[in-house]
Amino acid sequence: MARRENTQVAFNDELMTLVNEVADRVDRWTGQAMWSFDPGSPASAEVANAEVRLDGSPWGERPVRTAYQYAQMETKLAVELSRCSALLIGAARPAPGIEAVTRASLEAGSVAWWLLAEGLTARQRVCRMQLLRRNSAREYARSIEEVGEDPGLAGKETVAAIEAECRDLGLAAFTRKGDEFERQNRLGYTARVKALTDELGYQGAYGIYSGVAHAELAGVWRLFGQTAATVPGREPIYGPVANPEASFAAADGALKSMMGPAERIALLFGWPVPGRAEEVSATIDYMNSEMKRRRP
Repeated sequence: MARRENTQVAFNDELMTLVNEVADRVDRWTGQAMWSFDPGSPASAEVANAEVRLDGSPWGERPVRTAYQYAQMETKLAVELSRCSALLIGAARPAPGIEAVTRASLEAGSVAWWLLAEGLTARQRVCRMQLLRRNSAREYARSIEEVGEDPGLAGKETVAAIEAECRDLGLAAFTRKGDEFERQNRLGYTARVKALTDELGYQGAYGIYSGVAHAELAGVWRLFGQTAATVPGREPIYGPVANPEASFAAADGALKSMMGPAERIALLFGWPVPGRAEEVSATIDYMNSEMKRRRP
């Protein structure tokens, strides 16, 4: 029994260490000192766009750079949530807590991943950012109203202010109740995460984790496992237990929530080889090999 427990502790510690190691790398790549793109990169072409505002003046770099900053913040959030998942994995907690936090990490990563999609023009990328901002402002306004607070708490992040900013940029009006903007369609939370996880080979996890987060019966059952104790009739007794397979899967999800956006940042910013792009690629290979070696 002691040997089994020691093996389990080592397994959890290794997973925690791997997630934290990758988190440290992504955190460094998205730090202000390294947040730059190379001449000739897709990002350099986007910031040099020829878009004009309603008054005929050029956009300049700021709208596009703001979209990049949005993705940077979401990636940072994925890193922070992944570190929280790592703590729970290292502590050998049961599946639900780990999975609920990993679900949030995947949602953050999916925002950056969608915002930094390849093949977008500067205008399309800015439209995606504005779709996200408008939806956030709408949800925030509802929360402010529900608690009876002053709408001014939202500052400049209101639906009206964002729509006015978009008009000033020379963009068309939002359609489909704010979910479509110049042929860019805002994906719902589930569809956006599914797009990320399907491409990265992590199918099905978000649905399972959502069941946990929403306290569905299937999610509640993930807290329990058969314990060693039995009742006199030898029927099994179930109680909260750690689940190594679930911890492994959650670690995989946390890693993908960070490295999915990181890979797109590298492609967009044109990081040179040898250099950051090579480091990103090497990290993906390292992460995959380590997860293969640790599979329970």
